[in-house]
Amino acid sequence: MMEKNKLKFSERIVWAIGQSSGRQFITALVSTYVLVFLTDTFGVPAGAAGVIMTVAAVWDAINDPMMGTLADRTKSRWGTYRPYLLFIPLPLSIVSMLLFAAPDLTTTGKIVYTAVLYICYGMLLTAIEIPYNALLPTMTKDETERNDTISLSTFIASLMILIVSSFTPNLVAVFGGDNPSKGYVILVGIGAVLMCVTSWIAFAKCKERYTVEKTETKSVGESLLTLLKVKEMYPMIGFWCVGCILFQIVMASSVYYCMYYLMNPALIATYMLVISVSGMIGVIVLMPVILRALKGNMKKAVTYTQLICIVCYAICFFIGNKSIPALYVLTFIACMFSTMTNAFRPMTVVGMTEYVLNETGDQMNGVISAIGGFSYKCGTAISNAMLAGVLAVTGYIANAIGGQPESAMIGINSVRFLVPLAATVLYIIFIQFYPEKKLHKNS
Repeated sequence: MMEKNKLKFSERIVWAIGQSSGRQFITALVSTYVLVFLTDTFGVPAGAAGVIMTVAAVWDAINDPMMGTLADRTKSRWGTYRPYLLFIPLPLSIVSMLLFAAPDLTTTGKIVYTAVLYICYGMLLTAIEIPYNALLPTMTKDETERNDTISLSTFIASLMILIVSSFTPNLVAVFGGDNPSKGYVILVGIGAVLMCVTSWIAFAKCKERYTVEKTETKSVGESLLTLLKVKEMYPMIGFWCVGCILFQIVMASSVYYCMYYLMNPALIATYMLVISVSGMIGVIVLMPVILRALKGNMKKAVTYTQLICIVCYAICFFIGNKSIPALYVLTFIACMFSTMTNAFRPMTVVGMTEYVLNETGDQMNGVISAIGGFSYKCGTAISNAMLAGVLAVTGYIANAIGGQPESAMIGINSVRFLVPLAATVLYIIFIQFYPEKKLHKNS
């Protein structure tokens, strides 16, 4: 298939905004604040919250590939992937708002309520994320156009993350007053309106140009078996999952870190602002420079940038509560490079869709997007479950600022810095298996 039309700049903008504005606003709110909301506001025990998120991740392992194959097989007058941008945003909005509604229930009722809504939230998120990610490779086959579009999307996502992570406590207080749940619901509602509008615009403006007509009908099982024969997929799944853990564990643990380890909730907004602003600088300014300097070599880009993060994490573990200025500086440096994982993941997911097409002759955009999406949700679930588990086993006491046992303090500090350090090591190892040379050769 030869490229006949360049991707319009307006299509890049529309795809990027639809991908990373309202929906990213909601996912950032859930991934960063849902655990602290459940334990400190709704009253769900930390251990139960961790179990819910683990069960949801297990279900995603089954549900996501099914959704991917369904998306690849969808035939409609609107195309293969675009219909999902039209029908899914509204139900996802409703479920997301209910997740923070906090009705007056017994402890058992709260656990059941949270489990049902959290799993439904994950399924609906899958139903729009997979087709949305799979849409981009059908819009253009030009790698530079795709990467530029993803970079723009990552910048917008970083902006949403900055707003959510830095200002949520203040906005919840403004909107909810003495009722935090009301504040959260209103905040999610704002993101929901933005998600619906931008998704519907993307549905109208983005065009599927390069879909492959299937000459034979394969079952879901046969498609998955074909994909599993591509040995490079296995380390890449690990790469995508670990990359999500790297980002999500930082966001989820930082709230607890400021509140209970530094014992100063007032630092949350400033600390999260440091994380978000540095991440935006890293993605928009540093990453393009690094990729161009390394001639697009993804392996070197990941390795060099993440080694810097390892050094910063190690130092912060020991001096984090001894010098706030040093903590801010080291966090700023680390997050400039660690946030790049949000762009490396979709870039390599799109790269693998093209590689699999070249290797097998089958277009499996939806399935590979599903695996990439599952990795993201798996990383989020593992991060929250890990944090919840550590809180549960170390004797964490909800809302006890300055009254946490030493074991909980050590646990929170370890999750904030040692877990990302270990995950970064794995991240560097996994990227070495990316079939970069073969991909460029086939292209």
